[in-house]
Parts: sequence; structure tokens; C-alpha cells
Amino acid sequence: MGTTVRQRWARRLCLSLLLGSTIALPQTWAAQDLAIPELPNMPRLAQLMNQHISQNRWDDWDDVHAYVRQQQNAIVPEVQAIVSDPRTSSTAMRIAYGFLRKVPTLESATLLAQGFSKGGGQASVVGLIENPRAEVYPILKGQLRPPAREDDKDLLLTMAQIPVSAEQRVADLKPYVGAKDYGVRVGAVFGLALLDDPGSMELMTRALSAGDRDGKMDPLMIFYQFRAWRTPKFVPALIPVLNDPMEIKDIGLRRYNADGSESAMTPEELRYLRARDYALNIIVKTLKMDVPFKIEDNVTYSKEQRELVKQKLRDLGYTVTDEPYPVTDGV
Repeated sequence: MGTTVRQRWARRLCLSLLLGSTIALPQTWAAQDLAIPELPNMPRLAQLMNQHISQNRWDDWDDVHAYVRQQQNAIVPEVQAIVSDPRTSSTAMRIAYGFLRKVPTLESATLLAQGFSKGGGQASVVGLIENPRAEVYPILKGQLRPPAREDDKDLLLTMAQIPVSAEQRVADLKPYVGAKDYGVRVGAVFGLALLDDPGSMELMTRALSAGDRDGKMDPLMIFYQFRAWRTPKFVPALIPVLNDPMEIKDIGLRRYNADGSESAMTPEELRYLRARDYALNIIVKTLKMDVPFKIEDNVTYSKEQRELVKQKLRDLGYTVTDEPYPVTDGV
């Protein structure tokens, strides 16, 4: 691999870590595309970010993080100034929103909520789950589009975790069980299951038994990305998936090495992971099972390993079958 390519991948790695998300980033960047426009009285945060971007300093943002920690809540208006400028690039905007996660205040949560559908990306999702505030719920609800147009399941999944009354959340999520977008329908169903809405667990199992790979990937990715659903309550819904042979795409994180190369899935199933292997990961981690093999995101488990986990589930009192879910068309 050439030096230029290695440097490019290294930049991708460092910035993806900074953003704190699993979003795929562009393969090539130009510094001018990431920079924040120069302004009179430019906030210090913007100056520091521009210095790093213009000098291709992707491997050390300690000074920026130190400044954010020093400023505490005073960083919020600086981020506001950056994200409010329409000339700020989308990547620079996501980086700026990400710094709000370092300041768990109502003001930072409010700005993250306001930016949820306007550039906040995964920083808004994770930041609001880390710092849930009832006051931001109306802001999130105000960004919901009608079920026929909504296409962001993360908005529903985040709303489901904001501490307002369960009755209010159920009422707001329920119309989206009939959304046009499949992912949004799944998001609504999982949110309702989290809130113990009657019938929602049955709908969740329909999503987990979807007969096409993409349909199955949507619900499994929710378990992967949102800790709220990685709880014993949902283990019974995952048990039949232990028997499901269907392959799904890239359910685990892609991992980038220090030299910019990419750690692939197992050689025989490059870039694919079976649904049953993913379910095993979640079950073992959720129940903190002691198993004599390594739990990883990118392996294919043997029949003997899966049978061992199933026996441990039986020992814990769970009902375990040897058949997968009957195939459905999803929710």
C-alpha cells in the first residue's frame, strides 16, 4: 500500500474516532472541504479545528479536547456559532457537535437535539442517550416528519429513551409502526417494545425473522448500536436467531489498522456475518456468560459453540428451540 493511501486511511481512522460514530467517511478529503469559514471574532474552538484540518493533524486533538474541558458549558455558544454558519462543511459540523458530548448540560443537550436532523448525526444520537433530558423531547418530536415521509429510525429510537412519561412516548411512536420506510417501522416497534407496549414483542420477533437479509439487518443493528435493547428482557426474542443461517452484511464494525489497512471478516465469509453469530454475541455479552471461547464481532461460531450457549440458556431457565423463526416479510 502506497504512502499516500496509508496516510489517507490513517486520517479516516483518526477522524472516525474523533466523531465517535460508525458512519462511513469519504475515502478522500480536501482540507478546504473540511475547514470552517474564517469569520471576524472567530470562536477559539473554530480556530483550533481549522489549525488541525489545514495542517492535516488527524492524530492528535488533545489540545482541542483540553480547551473544551476548560470551557465547559461556555463551549456551547462556540459550537452554536460553528454549526449555524451555512458555509461550515458537514464533516466539520459533525466534529463540532461531537464536542458537546464532553459537556453533559441542558444547554449542550438542547443544541444536540436541535441539530439532530440538521448535521448532528451520531453525535446527537449518542450525546442525547448519554445525557437524556426531558426538556429536549419536544424538540425531537418537532423534527419528526409524517409516517409517509420519515426515514430516520434513530430519531424514534432516541426519543424512546428520553425520560418523559411512557404514555407520551408510546403515543408518539405508535403511528410510525405503519411508516412507509421499513427501518422506521422497525425503529417504532423496538421503541414500543422497550416501553412494554402490548403486542410490540410479537412485532419485534417478526422483524427478527425477516426473510430477506436487509430486513433482518435493520433490527439486529439496533441491538448492536443501542445498549437499551441489550438487556435480559430481549434475550428470548434473540434465542431462535441462534438457529438462523442467513448471512447479513457488515453487522460488525469495520476495523482499521494503524497502517490504514482494514481488518476483514473471516476469509470464508468476507464482509458477511451470519445472523446466528450476531445473536450469540449479544446473548453472551448481555447475560455475561462464561464461555470457553473468545466472543468477537467478526467470527463464525461452530455448531459446538452455539450448542454450548444454548445449553447455558437452558440452565438459566430459558426456553430454547432448535429451529429458527419461521420466515416472515418483516414488520
